[in-house]
Amino acid sequence: MSYKKYNWKVVAHDYNSSYLRNHLWVKALFKFPKLLGVSRVRLAIISKNNNIEYLADSSTWDKCHKELQAKISKDYNFVQKLIDKANEVGEKINNWTEKNIYRQDLSRLSNEKLIKLYKQFTDKQGDVYTHGLALPILDFQDFSYVEGNLTKYLKRKVSQKNFAKYYSAFTQPSHNSFGQDQEEALLKLMSKFYKSKKWRDDIKNKNINKLKKLYPIFYKKLSEHTEKYCWVYYVYMGPAFKEQNFLDFIKDYLIKKVDPIKKLKELKVEKQKIRKLKQELIKKLKPDKFNLTIINLAGKVIWAKPHRKDLQSKSYFHVEKLMKEFAKRLYISLEQARSAPIEILEKGLKGKLNLEKINSIYKMHACLPNDNGTFSLLIGKQAEDFSKKQVRRTTTGKSYQKIKSLTGTSACPGHAKGIVKIINLTEDMKKMNYGDILVSTATTPNIVPAMKKAAAIITDEGGLTSHAAIVSRELNTPCIVGLRIATKIFKDGDKVEVDADKGVVRRIK
Repeated sequence: MSYKKYNWKVVAHDYNSSYLRNHLWVKALFKFPKLLGVSRVRLAIISKNNNIEYLADSSTWDKCHKELQAKISKDYNFVQKLIDKANEVGEKINNWTEKNIYRQDLSRLSNEKLIKLYKQFTDKQGDVYTHGLALPILDFQDFSYVEGNLTKYLKRKVSQKNFAKYYSAFTQPSHNSFGQDQEEALLKLMSKFYKSKKWRDDIKNKNINKLKKLYPIFYKKLSEHTEKYCWVYYVYMGPAFKEQNFLDFIKDYLIKKVDPIKKLKELKVEKQKIRKLKQELIKKLKPDKFNLTIINLAGKVIWAKPHRKDLQSKSYFHVEKLMKEFAKRLYISLEQARSAPIEILEKGLKGKLNLEKINSIYKMHACLPNDNGTFSLLIGKQAEDFSKKQVRRTTTGKSYQKIKSLTGTSACPGHAKGIVKIINLTEDMKKMNYGDILVSTATTPNIVPAMKKAAAIITDEGGLTSHAAIVSRELNTPCIVGLRIATKIFKDGDKVEVDADKGVVRRIK
């Protein structure tokens, strides 16, 4: 098959991503010519137990990147149109999955109707990926189109001393994330009870069952909050948050002595200050049309990249109900249902379930695109051989024992010392204590509870628009991103010093 002729290189990593999502992501790229009018990028995924490597052929990425740039040169509003379209299709699929799956009694539907829903979902989700992936495709290798052009312009126009001030102002997300909406709603909920010292003490010291009896009105509001926001940190596979998770967030605020009423006022004032500062800085710079477009786009792009993922997170949360119905009818686990291609589900519903293949897909699979529009799924030894022989990994086999410090990109300034905890998966979070240094390949919404406890956050991957960078600024937690090999240099229990002003982290005794 034609996937064999490309130069595959690992470009990023991710976690908790099942076959259900992996094949959708790869197949969505076939829609680039029709929906975006540009060449298709050859991207692929290798998965081991739901932990994945993203693969890319750089030559095809470069070609698509240049074609997208050409479209922007002709129409400065092209990026804004991409953002608007990604939001439109994302909101549409959420409305569709909520109505047709989440609010439906699926047990009453026939097998044929369940399969039809699955096919409709995959087609609609493919449209979301197509429009959403265009923004990161605009970033090529170490150059990010919007942020890169902003950096080039500011370095020409402002002093090194003022660069960080201007860059930070222009790259503040233009709107709240769903996570910020959740946080503000939780602060408002807290503010109704905060003046009671007894309530504060009980929240910190009593379990949720006792709190439910002691404060029924509070618990009712907490349940309503959970119903509204349980999907925010779901990503691809969840789990969805429960009342206990949001209660832990409240405890976190109380431990940190955050007054919710003051905090809400501070957030409002901060937003007003940022808007005013942006306007003042633009007046001082007097940018030409192109750079004014870049400045206005910066905050929107930094908001839009994770926003598209958040919209998809909600639809994956809805679709869990469909996958549970498949699992129930086939007498398999939810995990197995997510690992089953639609053909296997169809045959299984007719009494011919290939459980061995499903389990093999979960253990390891590769989703690979071919030039003729077909899609190759490799499993077992085929996937292993492809991974070993045809995929380039730049850091494999190197020794890092003598390296004591690393330098990356400062995403949020500050200093911290603490004990390293490697956190990539939700199950890793139980080892995180307040004041630890969170080290991750690349943070995701799943591990936000651990990020809230961190004295500093450092990651192998990502830039100034990555999840770690955005959340660290929201939390005002020192953060360094793009360290490449932090998870290989440091291990649980190491003591490190983080200088996020300079972007340096080093091991100390």
